[in-house]
This record gives sequence, structure tokens and C-alpha cells, in this order.
Amino acid sequence: AAEHRGGQWWIAGHRAPGVALRLGATVSVFGATTVHFTLPDPLARDQDQGAGAGVVLAPMPGLVKAVFVAPGAVVEKGARLAILEAMKMEHTLTAGRDGTVAEVLAAAGQQVEAGAALIALADE
Repeated sequence: AAEHRGGQWWIAGHRAPGVALRLGATVSVFGATTVHFTLPDPLARDQDQGAGAGVVLAPMPGLVKAVFVAPGAVVEKGARLAILEAMKMEHTLTAGRDGTVAEVLAAAGQQVEAGAALIALADE
């Protein structure tokens, strides 16, 4: 994994000396060797999110502004489930597949960390 901290790039726990260039989601680090990697998109609506898209995760730390479903609700893929306020913007979280809401794990007004499970859909 690569991360930027203290003004330097670290790859797999090792400082990467050199110059970093970012173009979109692709980062290239030029030094003794050249390393290219792609940054993950925390807002990507990936079918593989959670257990078969059965768990809606917070893409970043934020405040749950609203939850639109309750346990037992039947939802279609793309249905609006909740709104997360992060970085002064509201992000609509949607269902990754058709299903029935098994559990609502977060409430409006709750602060959540990145990756926190917010809503679980029942296994089909």
C-alpha cells in the first residue's frame, strides 16, 4: 500500500525517495526505480463492496445526515439508502444490489469512520 505522509511517499512501509507525479488516480514515483500505482476511489460503487455488496460502508469519515430505510425494507440496486456528510459535501449512499434491509447499523447524527458498516442487506 502507498501513502503520503510527512511530505514523502511511503510504499509498503518504505520511504520512496524521488519525485511523485499524480495524474488522475494514477501516481508515478520517479527515483532510483519508477513505481506506478492507482489510488482507490472511496466513492466507487463496486459490486464487490462488502459481502457481495450486502454491506454499505462509509467511504470516508463523516456525519450520517439521514437514513432512508429500516430493517425489512425491500430495495432495488441504486436505491438511495443514506446520506453521509464528509468534507463539507453530502454523499448519497446507494444499494449495490436488489435486496431486503437486514440491519441499519448507523443513525442520523452519528459520526462514523471510513469503512464503517452502515446498512446490511440480507443474504439472498
